[in-house]
Amino acid sequence: MKPETLVMKIIEAMETNSPTLITYNGKKVHITQKIIDKYKHCKVRDDIDLERIDENLTKKGGFLPFLPLIFAGLAAAGATAGGAAGIAKAVNDKKAEAAANAETR
Repeated sequence: MKPETLVMKIIEAMETNSPTLITYNGKKVHITQKIIDKYKHCKVRDDIDLERIDENLTKKGGFLPFLPLIFAGLAAAGATAGGAAGIAKAVNDKKAEAAANAETR
C-alpha cells in the first residue's frame, strides 16, 4: 500500500475519531485512540510521518521479557532447596538409625 494511502487512512481515523488497523512495511500498526488524540491537534495533516508513528508504537525493553527468567530462577532455587532438604533428611535418618541400632545392641 502506498504511503499516501496510509496517511489518508490515518487522517480518516482522526476525523472520525475511531481507532483502526493498517499494514505498513509488512507490520500491522494499530492506530489507537492515544495516537489519534496525540495527532488530532495538528493543523497541518502533511506532517504525519509513518516512521515516527511506527517508532512510537514499537516498545523497546520493559519488564515482561524478563518474567520467564525470573520464574525459572525461582524454580531453580526451589529445586535446590528441595534437594538440600532431602539430603539433610537422609543424614538425620541415618544418624537416628545408628543411634537406635547402638541402643538395641
